[in-house]
Amino acid sequence: MGVKLGGTFLICAMGPLHQAGACIQASRVPDGLRELAPEGLLGGFQRGIEQAAKLAGVRKEDVERLLPMDDVRAAIEQLGDSQTEAVVAWDVYAGRIGGLLEGVAEVTNHGQAPDVSLCLERLANKVRRDRPFAEPLQALAEDVSQWQSMIGRCRKLLDESGGGALAKAYRRRQIRKLGSIAVSALVIVAALSVIVRVQTARQRVDALLARPDVCAVREISADDLGRAASDQQRRAAERIAQCAEVEAREAREREERERAEERAREEQRRRAERDEKCAALAVRFKAGAFSEEDGKIAGVSNDLLRRIAQRRLLATDVGPTGPALPCEGARGGDELRAAFAEALLASIWTWVPSADPGPKLGEVLAARSAELPPRARTMLSSRTVHESKRAIVSGDPAALGRASRLCALTAKLEIASGAGCAALERLAVKPAP
Repeated sequence: MGVKLGGTFLICAMGPLHQAGACIQASRVPDGLRELAPEGLLGGFQRGIEQAAKLAGVRKEDVERLLPMDDVRAAIEQLGDSQTEAVVAWDVYAGRIGGLLEGVAEVTNHGQAPDVSLCLERLANKVRRDRPFAEPLQALAEDVSQWQSMIGRCRKLLDESGGGALAKAYRRRQIRKLGSIAVSALVIVAALSVIVRVQTARQRVDALLARPDVCAVREISADDLGRAASDQQRRAAERIAQCAEVEAREAREREERERAEERAREEQRRRAERDEKCAALAVRFKAGAFSEEDGKIAGVSNDLLRRIAQRRLLATDVGPTGPALPCEGARGGDELRAAFAEALLASIWTWVPSADPGPKLGEVLAARSAELPPRARTMLSSRTVHESKRAIVSGDPAALGRASRLCALTAKLEIASGAGCAALERLAVKPAP
């Protein structure tokens, strides 16, 4: 590092001297003398200090503290006086020297940067017989040589500072530079990592948004959603709202299913309980031993159960609705249904002459139709013919309903009903409930 600092300083500090030497070598002595003005020489010296400080990464003042600045100022001040005198002498006596400058150029032109002090000394020797002219040139040559020595001394001090403050500062600067490069690299890597993470997150978001299931949006993590583009966030919000609607609908449907299943289970439980109770009732009924609570079990009144057991039904027990059958559809209901049919046959003259039959009466008696007495069959046939004709003529809804129910009963029991029932069907009159 020292060589770099000293060399950098030397290039800048010697710049004005080299320029002056080049001018003298080119026979432009006045220009060369003006290049040796203290302002220019000190300016080159200061530029050398600044460049060395910049290279070392320290302040200019830090470099100046390593150099003999008092000696530098004294040397430049002395050189300034001799330079002024040399310029004046040249202006006064230069016209006398004629071709002497050519000799100076020949002496100094050897392919390297010209030595200004040597050039001036050669020039002074050329005019040594003219002491007023030679002495200022010789004095300037000596002061320039001293200035060159001062520059060399300063360079040496800078070179020897390799283990000192400047070297340490230089190393710190290099470390800082490497650190800056490392930090910059880390920043770039971190930035690229962030970009990659963002792009990867957005790809995952796109994949989930593209799925047919709107609730797939629930799988997007909070981090991915935070890295998503504004359009992705908007679409995700829309899908979340749609998913909420779907979930609410599914929840309602699930609740409905659960309620329906619960109702079905309850209905099954009640049916099983009713089957068990009705089966027990059928056994008790057959034995002629049933209680007051059995009517509730059978779904009919206790009076009807007693009339069935006693085979003494009333006309109202067969219609116009029903008739109500004990434990209908339950286990044991067939036995009670058979008992009801038995009671119908036993009480036939109670209901055949005038009863308004219910729609289920034909179903109960159909299996035992052959057991109906001929007179009862004839009476039902006559009633049906008479009621159907009267209903058609009157058009009364109640009469039409009663006639239709009689027609249905005789059809189930395979009893002739005449043309009236066919006419009722053609009229397509809906039976009264």
